[in-house]
Amino acid sequence: MKVLSNPESMPSSQRKAMEALDATPAPEYVRQLKIMVFQPGYTQPIREEAFARLATLDPKGLKDTLKLNLPKMQALAWRTWLCERIASEGWMDMTPTLVRAWSAPMPGWVEKDQDRPERKALAAMHGQDRLTDVLVDLLVDADPVTERNLRLRCWELLQKQGQRERLVALLADATVKPDDRLLADLRRCAAELGMVPVTREEILWLQSLLDTGNVAFWNEARAAVARLPQETRSSIEIRELPVAVAAARHQPELLTLSNMDLYGMVESRRAAEGSRVATATLDGYGGDFSETLYSQRGRFRWGDLAAMVLAMDLLQDSAIRRQLFDLADRDLQDRSTEYGGVLTVGADGKAVLTEHRPRVQGNDLRFEAPPAMFEQGYTGLFHFHLHAQSYDNTRYAGPHIGDFTYANSTRANCLVFTFLNKGELNVDYYRHGPVVVDLGSVRRPEPGT
Repeated sequence: MKVLSNPESMPSSQRKAMEALDATPAPEYVRQLKIMVFQPGYTQPIREEAFARLATLDPKGLKDTLKLNLPKMQALAWRTWLCERIASEGWMDMTPTLVRAWSAPMPGWVEKDQDRPERKALAAMHGQDRLTDVLVDLLVDADPVTERNLRLRCWELLQKQGQRERLVALLADATVKPDDRLLADLRRCAAELGMVPVTREEILWLQSLLDTGNVAFWNEARAAVARLPQETRSSIEIRELPVAVAAARHQPELLTLSNMDLYGMVESRRAAEGSRVATATLDGYGGDFSETLYSQRGRFRWGDLAAMVLAMDLLQDSAIRRQLFDLADRDLQDRSTEYGGVLTVGADGKAVLTEHRPRVQGNDLRFEAPPAMFEQGYTGLFHFHLHAQSYDNTRYAGPHIGDFTYANSTRANCLVFTFLNKGELNVDYYRHGPVVVDLGSVRRPEPGT
């Protein structure tokens, strides 16, 4: 057991240890075999031998181990072998596990969805032409409590597979699970806003807005969206609801403007602030990370442009800038974390900046948003954080890779503020995509202003 429990033991020694323990397979041995199936460090041939023994000694325990760990495994070759074995064994009861694993991103390992081993296994088990039906069946029939996350993952995968119309048809059929809360919430969203969420996070966002505590905000959002041009209203995203409410409270005319009109407002204000663009250095990373307004002009939605106009307007408030610089100064002194929070528009139409202490500290290059920030962010205009490691932080002016990951997962509208010098903070707007625009900078208010 000592040899077997050490991943660094020689494979030949591990094989002899298993052969010795096979004579009287004690519970401790069976538990160790399960660990070998998922714990990194063991060679694949040894893992395959552990798998074969478990299939005989404890087949249910083997499946339970895979259900818990397959979605988290990173070793592609081993993950692929397991998926192929599940398919060849015809373990139909492992379908939900394969779906969960398929929904977990594997950046750097598998770039194309059709190459995912879990997808191939599902196609082998159910038929390539039934993949959509399998996901829809799980979405509708999975347990609404114990398998809630599985249902959300099925919805997200169906959207990724280009099955939006199938989902719209499902929501339109009121006879399908009329009392199901998830489907009821999605039907209400479609009926009242003409919107169909795309991701798991957007559904969680929607359900938070439909909670009784946010009824007033939901009603404001409905009224604001009704004022948008039809073209804008027909393709609105969840993250644009706080933008619409903020516009209605602070600058209602933004609701009626076209994207071209809003682009012109951002462009003219940006030009008035000066043409300098302070861009974060992203050496070693691929992709287009240009922060200029013009370079990304074809990617903007109404919500992006209205959010940028609002950000530039709200940051003219000297009280907000004073609060922001105070936060940045304290962040500079605190080497245990970055600082952040939510910037929004209150019911009175005025800017409100709320600081949120990080969930975890210990890294001056990272801000870990706490649950309370996500809750406020569902109705707030911007998630924000600061890059304030020094007063001359120009090299890091703008979102970095971790910030893009955050925006992609939360779908939030975000701002990052970076010290250019003691009296000036650079402002960048960004969201999933990534889309990022340098909005210029704000200056420290003079004392007494």
